Amino acid sequence: MKKFLTLAMILMLAVCANAKELNISAAANLQFALQEVGKAYQNETGTEVKAVYGSSGKLTSQILNGAKFDIFLAADMSFAQKVYDAGLASTEPVMYAKGLLVLWSVKYDVKSLADLKDAKYVKVAIANPNTAPYGRAAVEAMKAAGVYDAVAPKIVQGDSISSMDTFIHTGAADAAFAAKSHLASGKVKDPGSWFEVDSKLYSPILQGGVILKTTTDQAESAKFMTFITKGKGAEIMKKYGYEK
Repeated sequence: MKKFLTLAMILMLAVCANAKELNISAAANLQFALQEVGKAYQNETGTEVKAVYGSSGKLTSQILNGAKFDIFLAADMSFAQKVYDAGLASTEPVMYAKGLLVLWSVKYDVKSLADLKDAKYVKVAIANPNTAPYGRAAVEAMKAAGVYDAVAPKIVQGDSISSMDTFIHTGAADAAFAAKSHLASGKVKDPGSWFEVDSKLYSPILQGGVILKTTTDQAESAKFMTFITKGKGAEIMKKYGYEK
């Protein structure tokens, strides 16, 4: 019995020693989608996928200041390009998904950007347009729709697109611009009312990723990038409201 337990422990230690993992710096809008992509990847390869989420601007700053990850999945190509231009990526940026913007409210039945001019919409939340591409897209869309000047005094900002959930469900905002992936996930307890903002009103949110030079496994990182751009991961991304 003692020999059996010893052998089992040796085998367990061997498995743990051989277990691989990928550490990803990921844009906040990916939180729900990447969880499922990561599980699917682990089921297929045995490699665990771990992620740290935040606004692309802040994640970029962390990487430029020495944060070590295997992969950076930004909310747009420009942030991935910035990391590449700094000489910190081993691959050029590739587009892994196209994000879509929605306007969301649990207080009111929101149907158009023009609704935001109504006095009942006292606070409108957006992600910081300086660090979050979805926040930048929200500003572009409002300007293109001719409502920005009326809505500007009502705007409250969050660090990243994931903070829109907090604004909405705490009542700190009457409406918020969010990533479609958040509402399409089916994981929002009270989705309320939302609609997809006309993509012609804002620059395409082309989400870009790079493999970082700090990766501990170049081959595994490359395999994951193929998985999320062309493999089963790409199909999962579509399910969460992303386009390609």
